[in-house]
Amino acid sequence: MTAAISGRNARNGWKACPEKAVAFIRRRYPMKTAESVAADTGIGAETVKKWLDGSARPSWDGVFALICAYGPAFLAAVLPNAPQWLDEAHRREMQASLRAEQQRISDQLAALDR
Repeated sequence: MTAAISGRNARNGWKACPEKAVAFIRRRYPMKTAESVAADTGIGAETVKKWLDGSARPSWDGVFALICAYGPAFLAAVLPNAPQWLDEAHRREMQASLRAEQQRISDQLAALDR
């Protein structure tokens, strides 16, 4: 991806993995991947296609857009040794998502019981 994703951060020594970033995106959107990422990030689908096929890497702005769109889940997926606070943020994000889905299902069941 970019130096931010594939390079070494001198301050804390982590190194992210571009293949993991692409895998994260493809897992999230197995079909119409580039178009879906473009809709989430505001980055052109053709640019995203180049990231996915490895012919280009995102700029810092692109990396920032991915982080903003996918949050802790994206960072936890691309960082090989994610810090504990990031794992915790990802866990809380997943819990909130599952609780919202649980509520949606409960509401649908309640509507069917009427």
